[in-house]
Formats: sequence, structure tokens, C-alpha cells
Amino acid sequence: MINLNILSKAYDILKEIPLCDSCLGRLFAGLGRGLSNRDRGRAIKILLLMNIYDYVKKGTTSNVDEVINVLNNMGKVAETTLYELYKKELKYRPCYICGSDLERIIQELSVKVVNCLKELNVRVRSFIVGCRVAKDIIDREENLRYIYNIETSESIRSEIKRELGKKIMELTGLRVDFERPDIVILVSVPEGEIKVNLMPILILGRYWKLGRNISQALWISRSGTRKYPFSIEEALRPLMDSYNASDLVLHAAGREDVDVRMLGSGRPFIVELKEAKNRLLDLTAMAEKVNSLQNVIRISLEREVSRRDVRLIKAEVSRKPKIYKCLILSDQELTANDLKVIEEKFKNIRIKQRTPTRVLHRRPDILRIRKVFEVRTRMMNSHVFEALIKCEGGLYVKELVSGDNGRTTPSFSEVIGKHLKCIELDVIYAHE
Repeated sequence: MINLNILSKAYDILKEIPLCDSCLGRLFAGLGRGLSNRDRGRAIKILLLMNIYDYVKKGTTSNVDEVINVLNNMGKVAETTLYELYKKELKYRPCYICGSDLERIIQELSVKVVNCLKELNVRVRSFIVGCRVAKDIIDREENLRYIYNIETSESIRSEIKRELGKKIMELTGLRVDFERPDIVILVSVPEGEIKVNLMPILILGRYWKLGRNISQALWISRSGTRKYPFSIEEALRPLMDSYNASDLVLHAAGREDVDVRMLGSGRPFIVELKEAKNRLLDLTAMAEKVNSLQNVIRISLEREVSRRDVRLIKAEVSRKPKIYKCLILSDQELTANDLKVIEEKFKNIRIKQRTPTRVLHRRPDILRIRKVFEVRTRMMNSHVFEALIKCEGGLYVKELVSGDNGRTTPSFSEVIGKHLKCIELDVIYAHE
């Protein structure tokens, strides 16, 4: 069934207002897919011309001035019909909404974008387009929709973003990616200004810390000197050169103390490279490069992720299970029964911990409750034993051993009545 209401509404609009093909078609953009607004508008005009021609030839329309006005407001597509029916030359009238400049603006913007990308010398794969349209254009479009009760339209901003995106894809071979674009291209209409924003690249990976006294981030003291000789962040710095990035931020799933090694499964992290101009790199090769430049940090790089994954990796770390290997020194001689008591006592038990004395200067004094799932022990000599501790993330393991003068309870020291101290600690499993 033919919807004659479309032609009737288009005729009523064109009686009063000149519109280009795109701006007319955009008013009916919600009616079907697969056509550009320009093609949709031109099709409506052609159907109107056929109907007008038929009515005039049959003598069923008497309002000559109205028909002539409609034909003039259609533009060049009506030129032949206007002359044939009334022997009149077309009076050019610019489009009420865009001034008949929309197609030219999109073409010029696409060329500017290509030239800008060449000047920036970026190697990227994907983009999205953002668009700012002058208020007077937006107001004219909204007034038109309101006056004629149009409910099937889309905005000129949406059309510009889509059509400009098509042009850029055609000219550059880049793809549109709404989730993780490499660049955001911002355009202003009708000024024709463009701005290209390089989005950060976020890469999920894992690190293994094979030495001690290595911080996660570069740590500079108030006096301006290094507090520790090396950091995970510095190990990752070569990625900045490879990706031609302006800065690097490390987002890790928790952290271990500087004197604690990260072994076993490694610790998940996301490295954020800001304003990266080079995206066309192999992650395996990049990890090998980092690993080849030093011998205390090892990394793997798995895949690119989104900003949402940064929030997830930080949120999930707080209570996920971890396994630690702890070397423990006793001030008194140990017995086999001491180790048996520790294994039996610390099975699915909740530990109450106030913020440890050693970090009180930089963290609030609060009470934490964390669970120890299991402890396995092995005697090394009469004063030293090794413990594998499976516990919730966020548990202070050193204080679980020593008790921290009663701030952690129960503790290994408390249950066997001997002063114990963790002398070496390794993380051997962090959550997937």
C-alpha cells in the first residue's frame, strides 16, 4: 500500500520552504533503511513531480502560483518540469536548513581530514566522527519538525557524522569503531574546522617481578631522589617509543610490596598509552622488546581492551583469592606441632586487621576483615619454616604472621606463642 501522506506532507512543506534533497529526505529518514537521505529526498521530489505533471495535464489543479512555488522550492530536479508546464525558468532558492551547502561541506571536510591525518603522521586503524553544528542550523531544523509535526526525521548532526564517516572510510581505508576508536575526528559545521584527538590505547597484560626492592610505579622522594632502583612502570616505558605515545599509565590489579616478588601466574595489568600515533604493532613483539631490555621484569601483552576493563580490573582485585609463599623466622625453636597448629587454626578463618603500623602514615586506620582459606607449612630448620597461604585479596600477609602488636588477630605468632617474622614473601598466584 502506498503511503500518500508522505507526498502530501512533503508538498505542504515545499509550498513554503525550499529544501535540498538531503534535508527533505532527512525528514523521512525513519521510514526504511538502505537509502541515503539525499536519495530519499530526490525520490520524494521525483514522485511529487510525476503527480504534479499528471494533475496539471489533466486540469485537476487550478492553483498555478502554488504549484510554481513548489517547483521552485524543489530546486534543479524540477527545472525541466517547470519549463514544460509553465514555460518559466527556475528561480534558484537555497535550502532553508543548510543553505544548499551540506554536500559541499561534507566533501571539503573529508579532504581536510585526510590531509590532517597525513600531517599528524599517524598509523591508526579506526575512528569515529563527532560533529558540532551551528545553533541557527539546528534551530531551523527543529522549528521545521515542530511546525509540520515530523516524527520520522533524524538530525543533521547524525547525517553529517554518518556521511562524513563513509567518505573518510573510502579515502583512507580506516574503519569506524564506536567501542574503541583510535582517533576521534571532531568537525564544526558550517565553519569547516576539524580537530583530531588521539585516543589512548589500553592493553591487557601480566607482569612477573623476579627481583625485590622494585616498586610498581616510579617512586621519587620529597627530596627528589629515587626511593627504589627500578619499577614496573619503567620496564614498560619502551612501549612509549614504539607506539609514539606522549605518556604511559599503569593500571594494575592490586599491588605487592616493593620487597615482594610476583611469580607464578603473574599479576594482571592494563597499560594505557596516551596519544599513541602508531597502533599497527604486534603485541607479542612488543612484549619481547620489553623483556629483552632488562632481566628482572617479565611481561606478556594479551589484547587491547576498553576503559570499562580498567574499572573492572581494579574492582575485582579487592577480594579475589591469592596464594603467597612466605619464609618465616622464629625467635624461638620451632616444633612440628607449632606448624600443625598453624595449619589447623588457619583453615577458613576470618582475620581482623587494623591498618598495619608500617603504612599508617599514608593510609587511614580502619578495620579490615579478610578470610584465610588454607595454610600449608614446611620446616626448613629449627628457626625457619615456609608457608603457602591462600587468602582473600587485601589481606596483609606480613602482619598475619607477626600479629603487628595485636593489630592483626589471630596471627601465626599469637596461636603458637612465639615471635614470628616474615623475612621473604612471594606472590605465586593472583586472580585470573
